[in-house]
Amino acid sequence: MSRVFVTGGTGLTGANVCERLIQRGDEVRALVRNPDEASALADIGVELVQGDITAAADVIGAAKGCDSAIHCAALLGGSSQDINDFRAVNLDGTTHVLDAGKAHGMRRVVALSTGTFFDLSAPGDREDAPLLADPPEDPYTVTKLAAYREVHRRAEGGDDVLTCHPGAIYGPGLVAERALHRTSFNRVLLAAMRGRLTAYLSFPVTWVAAADVAAGSIAALDHGRPGARYWLTGRPEDEISTAAGCNRACEIAGVEHRVADLDHRTAPKAVVETFGPTLYAIAEAAAKQTRPERPAAGGTERELGYAPMSLDDGLHRLIPWLRELGRL
Repeated sequence: MSRVFVTGGTGLTGANVCERLIQRGDEVRALVRNPDEASALADIGVELVQGDITAAADVIGAAKGCDSAIHCAALLGGSSQDINDFRAVNLDGTTHVLDAGKAHGMRRVVALSTGTFFDLSAPGDREDAPLLADPPEDPYTVTKLAAYREVHRRAEGGDDVLTCHPGAIYGPGLVAERALHRTSFNRVLLAAMRGRLTAYLSFPVTWVAAADVAAGSIAALDHGRPGARYWLTGRPEDEISTAAGCNRACEIAGVEHRVADLDHRTAPKAVVETFGPTLYAIAEAAAKQTRPERPAAGGTERELGYAPMSLDDGLHRLIPWLRELGRL
């Protein structure tokens, strides 16, 4: 049995990580800003420690006695972005977790990252994709790229740290309000099934169930290589636009409403105001790339035994959960 330190435990991914670790018999300690809002984690046996990811002392103190860490906390893209807020969470927060791992002699730190700064037009496995020569300059991408570089700088220096790069995460979560946060893909899917979403920016989306991201992160903790980067995405055949994913959810839910694809070049200023700079930057970058066909089994699947569920299977889990919550 090990004691794993988890950040972002109330979020969709972090809660799934906590739940899976508990189910297999690990002790889990989660850093949370407000324990009163994390009772669902306490109910399954997670030890809650109050603190803020942006405060180095909080992170160091909360991580004491843990032998490894999975860092899920992040500030996600939205319509309004302040670079200082994003830097404090995405870059400084990652640095604090890495420092805690070093200070406490943890055997490994897994940091969840993103794929928005990679050139996916390059041939070969995505695990080997180069960084974009001219990455997007939205605050989310800028700070997540800086955090990624910090992790791998430390890996080159001999620290046992690595990154995991999820796609568009959806699915049930223990803390419902956080799982349905306004920046979540769950919120987008729900809006479509409620008939409140008519169009969405068009770019390839690597849909992935939160349960699979959790499984992949833990597999990386157990079996990954120091300095590696693992892509935690869904199946290649399920890499479709947000509108197409929404329409599949509507079909499964028995909803007649459909969502249309929206070209990012249609009234760019209005598109940025509606969807935010991060999604606009992703759509713009994707339009410049011709992505090669992705193999069903890349480096992550081969090394970690990662086997994500289909989009349909994931939606068949999400929709009943939404109905149980009374949201659909």
